[in-house]
Amino acid sequence: MTMNCWEHAASEQIMARAVAACVHCGVGLCLEHATICEEVRIHRNGTGAPSRLLPDGREICCSTCHAAFSEAVPAHEALPR
Repeated sequence: MTMNCWEHAASEQIMARAVAACVHCGVGLCLEHATICEEVRIHRNGTGAPSRLLPDGREICCSTCHAAFSEAVPAHEALPR
């Protein structure tokens, strides 16, 4: 079964095949509508113990979730393609 891009379907454009799903809400996204963001990951060892930074990852999200998380989490920035 193939998933289609939610943004194309919602705007009644030609159907486009989804290549990813939003990490926050799960909608299917094509390359045109997918936003790739950096995920800053921190591992907390416990009370009094230093935290160590893990390698940054990436998240793929839709425009709605990206806008919501960009306001709430300043580090949630889109990466250049």
